[in-house]
Order: sequence, then C-alpha cells, then structure tokens
Amino acid sequence: MTHADPSSLVDEIADLLGWREQFTPERTWAAVELDLGLALPSDYKALLTKFPGGVFRQIVIDSPVADDQAWAEYKNALDELLQILGDEDLEYLDNVDYHLYPEPGGLLPWGADGQGGTFCWITDSSDRDHWRIAYHDQSADQWREHPGPVTQLLYEILTNTGQDNLLHWDFTDLPVEYIPFSNR
Repeated sequence: MTHADPSSLVDEIADLLGWREQFTPERTWAAVELDLGLALPSDYKALLTKFPGGVFRQIVIDSPVADDQAWAEYKNALDELLQILGDEDLEYLDNVDYHLYPEPGGLLPWGADGQGGTFCWITDSSDRDHWRIAYHDQSADQWREHPGPVTQLLYEILTNTGQDNLLHWDFTDLPVEYIPFSNR
C-alpha cells in the first residue's frame, strides 16, 4: 500500500489510533531545518504536525517542533546517537556501506524501537521525500532497509499482525496504540 499524499496517510494513521486531539507545534519546521542544515521529508513533518512526539506501537518518535524543550531533547539525542553510531569501537558501521550525516548520503536518525534499535533516513537522494530507511536491529546486530517514507513504515507497523515487517517482531499481541510523551 503506497500513499502519494503524506497528509492522507497521516490521517489514516490518526484514524487507526483514534487520535482526535488538536496539536499545534510551538516551533516551526523552518527553524528546525535551519538548525539541522537540511530539509526534512514532508510526510515526517505532516506526522509531527498532527502528533506530538510519542510512542506508536512501541516505535519511539521524538518531535523537534513540539516546543523548545522538545527541540533541545531531540537535538541532544540526535547528537548523542550520531556519536554512538560513529564510534568505531562499537562497530555499528563495520561491514556496511553506510556513513553518517552530515556526510552526503549519510544516515540521519529519526526514531527508535524502544529496545535499542534505531531508525535512520538514508539521505542519498536530493528528493528528501524519497529517502529510504535503514533500521539497526540491536538484538540481531544487523541493518535492514525499507523503501520509506516514515509514514508508510509506521502504517505497516500499526497494521501488521505477524512477523512480516522490518523489525521481524511478532505484532500479533501488541496493541495498536499511540502514547504521547506528555502521558508517559
């Protein structure tokens, strides 16, 4: 299932989760993108304009636009994660063709699985809406890819009822839920 319009898939995700809250980000995407030095995918921005950061069926997505504190936490976590992934002693990037942002085409983290796994964009396309996703599975110590975008992957995870997914998790008994960070 592929959705051309990011807002329609965000609306489908909201319907799946029963999300009816009104959320208004306090920071602008322009400010975030200026601070990061690159434009972010439109589906990701649409998602985090509708939802504050939170946990989507065990997938953790921080919001850089919720407010100034969320931005500071997002930026700290991003910098720390880039440092960890780049630590040669930890060997995250050994035997793979990935490198890290801000190098052209580098991995840029955007989420986590709550069990040590990390989701990153592969920023190798000039069209940010065509960035693929690399997922590092901490338990298997391996990388896997998804064609993207974030909302498509999230939709697949929310509607999955077995193990046929990027994470290789059995979602059969996991509730389809969203927990905003303000409620955790």
